[in-house]
Amino acid sequence: MKIVTPISSVSELDMLLENGADELYCGLRTHEWDKIFGQNLWMNRRNPNQANIFSWEDLEKITTAAHSRSVTVSITLNASFYPKKGMAYILKLCDKLVRKAGVDALIVSDLNLLMELSKEKLPVRIHLSSLGSCFNSYSIDFYQSLGVDRIILPRQLRLDEIRSILETSSCKPDSDNPYPGKTKTDENNSHKMEFEVFALNDGCYFEEGFCQTSHTLGAFCLTQWEIEPAGSLKKDPAFSRKLTDLREHYKEYLWFQNNCGSSFQKDGLPNGPCSLCWFGHFRDWGVASVKIVGREASFQRKMGSLQLVKAVRDKTRNPENCNRIKDYARDLRGTPDYCDKGYMCYFREA
Repeated sequence: MKIVTPISSVSELDMLLENGADELYCGLRTHEWDKIFGQNLWMNRRNPNQANIFSWEDLEKITTAAHSRSVTVSITLNASFYPKKGMAYILKLCDKLVRKAGVDALIVSDLNLLMELSKEKLPVRIHLSSLGSCFNSYSIDFYQSLGVDRIILPRQLRLDEIRSILETSSCKPDSDNPYPGKTKTDENNSHKMEFEVFALNDGCYFEEGFCQTSHTLGAFCLTQWEIEPAGSLKKDPAFSRKLTDLREHYKEYLWFQNNCGSSFQKDGLPNGPCSLCWFGHFRDWGVASVKIVGREASFQRKMGSLQLVKAVRDKTRNPENCNRIKDYARDLRGTPDYCDKGYMCYFREA
């Protein structure tokens, strides 16, 4: 399994390459987009001031250095939607990203953009963002027909659902994959769909593929909303006590989803949601890559995240059974109380 790692500055490049990143992904902020939309519409799902590459020259430095180490680079174009004027600009930008900067893949969620890119037939891989909400084999067939090469599975799936999706996909013959005239570039020259799962950092209270906000007005999923009873329930003492308990559970859950208050372990490794325990299963089911979240994260969090994910991923290269890998991951995390809560787990068992 490859480790997909975020980058938002050239200053992070050497650290990520030296510590084992197999793929880099980043966002891009351009003057042309700002001139058209300003701060009213983001080009991707992260704040343009905190989580993006700011210059074309820096992007070319990143792709050049990455390619010299056989590391690929993907660009996030994963806004929920693009208006007509924005779509025209994005399509021109995609052509420039591929032909001038040498970007290897585009991470896309907007269906209209996927359809337009399928017509363009650029020599670039298309990765479906988790916002594409691929929940079953029928959606795999649909996205495959649009030229998608890799699907990033949503965080809200259960473990058994991921297994079912991967096993269903692996049973399909290559002839079922409609790529007229498109050259595939993956390791086995196979027409099988690739799958990516989240590995570490950042949870979401909702299914983000159904969330139409761009975080421009804040992350609704991490807001500690005040909950009040309505109608006759206001005078129900039993319900009031239950609501108090629910409020506390809700706040605790949000704290875990927000990377445990963006805290770190004593050894400097980051706290937060993860799927490290499931890496043995992912290996056995044929997951192609595991993703570290957090383009806007600090240098320290990115470095610690990469070291943590790499240690567990490397463990899967030995014929270890899944339980031993799970125990190893829990030991590395060093926070058994957090793990036992269950609030930090991507892809729960039930």
